[in-house]
Amino acid sequence: MAPQLSEDEIDDLLYAARTGDNDELTTLLSSLAEREKVSPADILTSAKDEGKSTCLHMATGNGHLETVHLLLTHLTPANTPTSTAQKQAYLDAPNAYGNTGLHWAALGGHLSVVRALVEAGASVAAANDKNYIPLDVAGFAEKGAVVDYFLERAEELERSDKGGGGVEGGLVKGVEGVSVEDGEGDGEEEVVVMRAGEGVGEDGVEGKGKGKGEGEDVKEVKA
Repeated sequence: MAPQLSEDEIDDLLYAARTGDNDELTTLLSSLAEREKVSPADILTSAKDEGKSTCLHMATGNGHLETVHLLLTHLTPANTPTSTAQKQAYLDAPNAYGNTGLHWAALGGHLSVVRALVEAGASVAAANDKNYIPLDVAGFAEKGAVVDYFLERAEELERSDKGGGGVEGGLVKGVEGVSVEDGEGDGEEEVVVMRAGEGVGEDGVEGKGKGKGEGEDVKEVKA
């Protein structure tokens, strides 16, 4: 049975991930998992806001590498088909706009987080509802280091003839033929939309407080 989490409990989990409060996140996961008699991984997969964003979205979007490692640790307690599938589903879980945690990390230019996600198996070829993959988002946001990372990885894989499948093959396919300098070329302005809690505060952390609230700001990157 899926965990029964209240809206406030979900808000608390997301806020801890958003602010990189690993101690609070660990305490919440432990207490909720014990109460619901499920694993912390089950709690994480159930905790989504109204825009379908997860703790991973919040951590990656704000560049909290240690929080990302913490979340991934809870998603890999055992090397079983079930836990592996659960981890992959969580890594590639899209929000209401089709954006994954990797999209958010790429948008913010958080290279260390991008590396961690790709090495953990996140799909670089996952497209959002604008049909943009993480490389596109990084290009539109002018995050050159992230763009270079994706392109260099693809070139390395092509040289070593490992582009046949799996995560590595997906990386090659994801960057193949992609232009990061121009938009769609039809004269229309394209917008990459990502729900960003209640806006971006002065400290660079998405959201000024807990809870989803009304009138949420939308983070946009225009191509």
